[in-house]
Amino acid sequence: MRRPAALVAAAAVAATALAGCDSGGGDTIKIGSIAGLTGNFVTTDVVETAKQVFEDVNEAGGINGRQVEYIVKDDAGNPQRTAQVARELLDDGVVAMAGSASFTDCDVNGGFYQQAQISSVMAIGASPKCFQSPNIAPVNVGPFTLMTAVLQYASEQLGAQRVCNFTVVLPGSEDAVNQALGRWSELTGKELALSDLSVQQSGDMTPYLLRAKQARCDAVLFNPTEQLVIPWLQAASTQGMTDVDFLLLAPSYTDSVAEAASGLGLNVYAGSEFEPYTAESEANQAWRETVQRADSPATAFSQGGYLSATFMVEVLKTIEGEVTRESVNQALREMEPIEHPMLGTPWVFGDGESHAPNQASKIVQLEDGQWKVVTPEFITLPRG
Repeated sequence: MRRPAALVAAAAVAATALAGCDSGGGDTIKIGSIAGLTGNFVTTDVVETAKQVFEDVNEAGGINGRQVEYIVKDDAGNPQRTAQVARELLDDGVVAMAGSASFTDCDVNGGFYQQAQISSVMAIGASPKCFQSPNIAPVNVGPFTLMTAVLQYASEQLGAQRVCNFTVVLPGSEDAVNQALGRWSELTGKELALSDLSVQQSGDMTPYLLRAKQARCDAVLFNPTEQLVIPWLQAASTQGMTDVDFLLLAPSYTDSVAEAASGLGLNVYAGSEFEPYTAESEANQAWRETVQRADSPATAFSQGGYLSATFMVEVLKTIEGEVTRESVNQALREMEPIEHPMLGTPWVFGDGESHAPNQASKIVQLEDGQWKVVTPEFITLPRG
């Protein structure tokens, strides 16, 4: 359907006006972020770590002599608030977004960012739209690529013959889930013995596990957050499923899950978004020192905050002249890929219509109440 010419012209004028509303120049570079500082999805560790990266840069003299002002807005997990704070940040004159970790940001603001011509180097992308926008490039693997990687580990390295999937499908993510499962089949030539996309976010987990037992699953993928995965593992232990490999995603790769699942007698694995945060590796050293200076907990999410701010700094350093929304966009789209030891693939924004630069994960296994790295090398998926 064609839009009336007057509306097209009005939209073009509005987009031009929005694009021109950045601060431009001056001695301060304003970077924005949307995170959950309150509510059910709290990500203070992400923005505290990103903030420390910018403070360290400022103490060292700034970026080409300019100080970074990092402005964080709390959306409290409320979509209306998510939309409101994005517009407040642009009114404040931010030239780009970095370190955002909001569950609703991509769905609510993706179109707005494109209209306003502002780019986001996101710390933690969870929604499919975070990986389908020309204006958003997360630094994390994301749940869908991670699903493929974990399944590949189970079938190709653990030797599982009957791999099963139980997924809580969030609104708008069913296609992405199916694509992730299909990608595993394309890579391995194998089919799932059972796939259940009807798992609810609450209630008794036992019926799903009984289905897994009936299907003789020897590896079971389960995707929810730690609040649901603990009842899942406890029910699996009650069912005596000690010969099954349980595969989890990054939201379950936490200290609290390790503690709660210790002693259940299960084989539990999880995929990491970055170099595993529990590893005392050289790759994690600079991040770990940063979170210590920030007096923030060392979490996998905080790794995203660290990397997104670090990459934004590297890109800002390449800009000659005024740092504006336009010059940041150009620098991100023309940047050279950045290799970092916490990632298995180079990170780049680029000029694509969508961005999913991180295609690598490591696998950790729960042993004696602690997560241990079982894949010293990253599992890297081929790009589609």
